[in-house]
Amino acid sequence: MDANDQILDSFFETNRGRREAGGNVGMAMESGSFVRTSMNMMNDISRGAVTQSSPFRRSNFDLMYNLCTQAAIHRILRERKAAFEEREVSFIFLRDYYTGRAEEYFDGELTYGRADDFIDDLLQTTPSVLSPQGGGGGLVDPVGAAEEIIKMRKVVAQEWKALMERVSEDHTGVRQALFSSQMQRDSPQDVKDSSSGFQ
Repeated sequence: MDANDQILDSFFETNRGRREAGGNVGMAMESGSFVRTSMNMMNDISRGAVTQSSPFRRSNFDLMYNLCTQAAIHRILRERKAAFEEREVSFIFLRDYYTGRAEEYFDGELTYGRADDFIDDLLQTTPSVLSPQGGGGGLVDPVGAAEEIIKMRKVVAQEWKALMERVSEDHTGVRQALFSSQMQRDSPQDVKDSSSGFQ
């Protein structure tokens, strides 16, 4: 959530700096349109930890970050569709933008940081006019779409965090069932037979 909250501020600060330096704001930057902090945070946390971090920790974090981004996009699209906004330009743009890039950013074996790559590419997309079939039309706002995904991603992360905090409670029944099963396996006859060897 910390990394997520910094994206838009970094994006606007980066563009402000480029404007002041006389650069072209619409031109894609080699290093991206915002400072990537998500993967650096994992390195910093691991560096300061008392115990050694699991080699899977960075991969798990990146996978969760990626899934959280995808879940946020799906939730936005579902909410808009349920509100009968599927004919609106913003819905059509986000749906088409996501489906056209889902395989590249979210499917299969991926390099680290693909969720940030997706947001970065969306932020660097030039605003345009979209005229869907059936009439209507309007201006596409990629920055607004990215902002909505970033906000929804925070909501999803908070919900997932709350669910994870209840895992130990949810697993209490599972642990009791395993203990009961183990106790039934070790019947009193088995215990008696094993203890008779010590007499």
